[in-house]
Amino acid sequence: MHPSGNHDYKIEPEFLGPLGDRPLVEMARSGSPNDLFPGASAFLAARHQKGRREQWNAAKPLAKRLLQPEERVLYVAHAMQVPPVLHAVALGAMAFPYHQVMLIFTDTRLIEVMLRVRGKSADTRLRSFPWAGVRDAKVTFSKMRIVPADGKKQEWRVPLRGDRNLIKLLLPRLKTHFLQEGAAAAQRLPLWHCPQCGATVPPNPLSCEACRTAFRSSRLATLLSLAFPGAGLLYAGHPFLAAMDCLGEMFLYAVFLLMMLQAEPGAIPAAVGFGAFLFILTKLESVHLSRILVARTRPDTESRRAGYTRLAVAGGLASLIVIGGAFPLAGAARPKLERDLDVAADDGSWQGSRNAGEWGTFAEDADARSQWEHSSGLRVMLLAYPQGMMEGSDDFRNQFRQAWRQQGIALVKDDVDLPPPFEGFRFIGISRAGDGQPVSLIQYFVVDGSNQDIHQVSAAVLGEDAEPADQIVRDLLSRARWIDPKPPERPTQAPGG
Repeated sequence: MHPSGNHDYKIEPEFLGPLGDRPLVEMARSGSPNDLFPGASAFLAARHQKGRREQWNAAKPLAKRLLQPEERVLYVAHAMQVPPVLHAVALGAMAFPYHQVMLIFTDTRLIEVMLRVRGKSADTRLRSFPWAGVRDAKVTFSKMRIVPADGKKQEWRVPLRGDRNLIKLLLPRLKTHFLQEGAAAAQRLPLWHCPQCGATVPPNPLSCEACRTAFRSSRLATLLSLAFPGAGLLYAGHPFLAAMDCLGEMFLYAVFLLMMLQAEPGAIPAAVGFGAFLFILTKLESVHLSRILVARTRPDTESRRAGYTRLAVAGGLASLIVIGGAFPLAGAARPKLERDLDVAADDGSWQGSRNAGEWGTFAEDADARSQWEHSSGLRVMLLAYPQGMMEGSDDFRNQFRQAWRQQGIALVKDDVDLPPPFEGFRFIGISRAGDGQPVSLIQYFVVDGSNQDIHQVSAAVLGEDAEPADQIVRDLLSRARWIDPKPPERPTQAPGG
């Protein structure tokens, strides 16, 4: 498929005949030896011509795999293939940069050379559209469209108006070459070509039958994407996308871990389900994108493929360990109570109970730890709230204050006056019972600074004067001490009860 000799293939838009009433060189505003072709300045500014020449020089070595010595290059245009819908969804805003191409119009066909994302060097995908298999071609607005006699229509965005204007002039000359042998003899378009030798190959081939070049495998890209974040895209030859994919999956994994750490025991299944949904969604996206980008006839070697196969195995094992380790890690990192408060009263002024069946209103409260009764008859409840890594006493205090305000409880005291050696904060408020009587609420919050836990000392009395009850609660705290966590006894629910 290689042409003989070192043919230069200069650009000759008027090889098939004049494109207007007068030659292009007479339409040009000015002429220069550096013009792409005589009259190029009528369509492209000098800077556009310079950039086009650089792109053409980059794409020419690959295009020469197809170009024949007698074949004439009529024009070269920079364009962006309009990707299929699913490709556009996978790449998002990057869809067009990753589908940049050089369109090379010759007297016998259109050759498409894919460019890399910066548009300055050639990629490896090489396709062609012989005019003998094209039914129609036209330029509308900013797009050029080709309709094959056999195959799906192809569209490209042509951003420069000068390119579109010249292609519009060129197409009437080319249409005389469309379906010269009839639609029945037309090949299915586009034709895919080996970037090494130019031979025709099927789309997304495993290898070239002509030169035995092996190409990167969609199957291996899929396995790599499933095994390790970004590995499939790295194998496809896109390290930037691979790094972004890896960082994205790591971020989602961190979100999943945080959800596991913060979830209440009953909400863990929902967190696991949401994490599974994120995992499946990201893996499907990674697999889809890697398969899109690997299907560009990029050469591969046996040693490279073997290395990536080993990476797939090792990455898969590592991913299983990391995902499986999320559950014990979340369990170990979940907030748990490190200490309980206990009351020592040798004079018999306080009696304590750690049996939830004796607590009445608080019997079903999962945060309740013990109940203490003063000789005066006042009952004081001790509750505890283990705090997570992202939680703090200030946030807890603000949330409690806000909850009281929403409930219409009038704050009487809001301070940090606790009996030493304890530190924390205190709320005293007045609410109303169902019969309208005032109820004084005394709430002390002891912050276990070394363990980040918060312990609530709670009492309620009828009447507006909370001072006696507050003094009794302070007496309890003056006798309190830390002990190892001692969960309360909870009655076992009978089956079916």
